[in-house]
Amino acid sequence: MNDPALAPPPPAPRMLASWQEARAIIDQRSVDLLIAVQEIARAEGIARRALAAALPSLDARGDVTHLIAGSTTRTYPPSATPAPGPEPLLPVSEDAPTSASASITLRQPLIAPRAWYGIGTARLSVDVAKLSLEDRRRLTIGAVADAVVSIVTAERVSEVNRVGLRSALERLELTRRRERLGTGTRLDVVRAEQDVALARATLVSGDESLRRTREALGAVLGERGEVGVPQSFSLNGIAAEMQSQCSQARTDQRADVRAARAELEIAERNLTDAKLAFAPYAELSSTLEGRTSIGDESYVRTRSWGWSISAVLTVPIWDGGARYGDLRVNRAVIEQQRARLGSVERTAELDTAQATRAVSVAEQARAVAEQARDLARETARLTQVAFEAGTATSFDLVESGRRQREAELDLAVREFEVVKAKITALLASASCK
Repeated sequence: MNDPALAPPPPAPRMLASWQEARAIIDQRSVDLLIAVQEIARAEGIARRALAAALPSLDARGDVTHLIAGSTTRTYPPSATPAPGPEPLLPVSEDAPTSASASITLRQPLIAPRAWYGIGTARLSVDVAKLSLEDRRRLTIGAVADAVVSIVTAERVSEVNRVGLRSALERLELTRRRERLGTGTRLDVVRAEQDVALARATLVSGDESLRRTREALGAVLGERGEVGVPQSFSLNGIAAEMQSQCSQARTDQRADVRAARAELEIAERNLTDAKLAFAPYAELSSTLEGRTSIGDESYVRTRSWGWSISAVLTVPIWDGGARYGDLRVNRAVIEQQRARLGSVERTAELDTAQATRAVSVAEQARAVAEQARDLARETARLTQVAFEAGTATSFDLVESGRRQREAELDLAVREFEVVKAKITALLASASCK
């Protein structure tokens, strides 16, 4: 049978050789993972800033001032009034108009409860970011595995569609031959042609689904265009690799549950931080400063330096009620986070239970689909024999062929749904590093 539609679909521009290659691309190109990694870097930067608030700070300052216009008036006390008589002739000098100064200041917090407490909160935020990365990696791996299985499924469906089209074309040729021999009618031929048209439409739809699944895999991997997998790609190898790369844990130890639990702890620490805003704050500072005038000998020039040390104690008394507002805000955030934690825990338990149950359901559905396929195949064979013998109509022939195609497609989908279910059950409570 020679028909252009029977040719296999063109391969994808890029092929995924193995699951190891997929994991490497995930770590390098996945947008979600890149964002999660930068969230860790951001949290570490915030933690370093929180630590800096409790450490000494050293600042240097320098300035140069030039007086453009102005005058100086000197007033002497009465006891310094000069004696009567002619004033002595003294040279008249002015202060130098340009002066320069430099200083260096060291500050050290002595009592800083909020800064000290904030260090622990910031470090906990880093842990939350790492847990979010772990959960995002689990979800991304699951999405890639699902896309790979979908591609293999779509390719299998495309193959089954071509087999179905070939069978429909063979039945069409059979009915045309019977019409030429005078044992068939024009109605038989039209019914067979309708069956061929339906098989072609199914094939076109299946090929488009294959292209879309390839594009979906490319999007998950951060690639442009279609990404396919070769026929030699082992789906069983995916589950084996996941078992070696992802460790199983209890549902309450899943990364998103632990992250939600840590976020609740952060909310509670933020409430404590708001309470520490009522605590006093003390700082010790020491400054070394030097000043000099710049000018020639016609001006009065001065030079000075000094070293000072000071301690400042700040006691918050009233700020308009802002601290009380912070307390209410953080108490509300705690209640919100508790509700989120409960929702995440219930979702994790439900996902695990459904994923475990889905494996047995998929296996049962595959067994039923296999039995239905065998029955449909035998029915189609017997119907064709009866049609050739003249004891069955063309409607029976076309209908049995259509049911066989549907059964073949259903079995192909059910077979790969078992693989999907096993992968989903494996990742439902896994921890992937």
